[in-house]
Order: sequence, then structure tokens, then C-alpha cells
Amino acid sequence: MLAMTIMRKRGYHETWPVPDAGHGVQNGEFCDDAPLCARCRCGIVHKIVTHPFIIATAAGFVAAFAGFEPPAPLQRLIDYLAQAAAPCALFAMGVTLALRPLKRVPVEIGYIVPAKLLLLPVTMYLVLGLAGNFDPVWVYTAVLLAALPTATNVFIIGQQYGVWQERASATILITTVLSVATVTIVLYLIKSGLLPGDPFP
Repeated sequence: MLAMTIMRKRGYHETWPVPDAGHGVQNGEFCDDAPLCARCRCGIVHKIVTHPFIIATAAGFVAAFAGFEPPAPLQRLIDYLAQAAAPCALFAMGVTLALRPLKRVPVEIGYIVPAKLLLLPVTMYLVLGLAGNFDPVWVYTAVLLAALPTATNVFIIGQQYGVWQERASATILITTVLSVATVTIVLYLIKSGLLPGDPFP
């Protein structure tokens, strides 16, 4: 989300101005301040803090800490909205994919997909092994979560900031299809005992 905010604040498009040393870009135009001027930094922080995901997460933490129980009608409305969020995101992603066929997917997908489905689970496994002696259940859970395909919220964030929408939707589709094989392999390694709970016993 931070990268997408910076790209939007710096006027990222198919072609965008390249700043000289000591000059920044603000709203697609050059400014005389530092590479990322104070106004741009404030705008980025404001975009992040006021993002619906951040606000909703913070509100959830506060409500859980305070023990807040919404009235039944309000809880029902929240449940309806929550159930509608994923289908709406998938519909919007499908429209984007329909407008940009997979044969035109940019080359970035070639390294994004392996990084998500292969590099991230391996990195998670090794980092947990180096970090300490965790229960194998937690190690396997973390590896499985890391091996899951790219979530639809990536597309939602990209759509809100107007960057990488086609790439995000294509990444979600391709990782979801390929994860049928990769997640199955990870589950087999776990169930067969070929993947030890501690890589560095």
C-alpha cells in the first residue's frame, strides 16, 4: 500500500517525468524540494492513515479491546456488508481481466508469481527456523499461509490508487490457479513428514 501511495503521489503513469538530482515530483510535476518533498510525504502519510483498511483495522482493535458488542440490527448490517465485499472485489477484478486478456499481461508477472508462491514460503520457513524453536504447528501454519495465492485486497488497493490494476488482477488469477499445485505440494510435504518442523535442529 505504501508503494502504491508513493507511485500515485509521484504521478506514476505509463510515462512519467524523471526528476533530476535534488528535484522531486509532485502531482506529476517537478518541484524544487528534496526528491520527496515535505508536502508529498505528508500526503503519503495522510493517504495511508485514512485508508479504509487501516481505519477498519484500528476500529476493530478498539472495539475488541473495549469489549464492544454492536446491537443485533447493526451486527446484521455489518455481516451483510462483509459478505458482499469479496464478491464485489472479484467482480471488479473479473471486469479488469476481461478488458485486458492474459496474452497481454506484462512481463512483471514472470517474477511476481514465483516470488509469491515459491520464494515467500521458503523464506518464511527459513526465517522461522532461524528466529527460534517454534512449535511445528505454527511453522506449518505460517508456511501454508505464505504459500496461498495473492489476496483480492491487492487489487482493491491498486484500484483505489489507480496503479497496477491489470497486473494485480492478473497476479491474483495466475497465483490462484497455480496455487492448486503448490499448496498441494506443501500439504503433501507436511503430511508425509518430508518437511521438518525445524529446518535447523
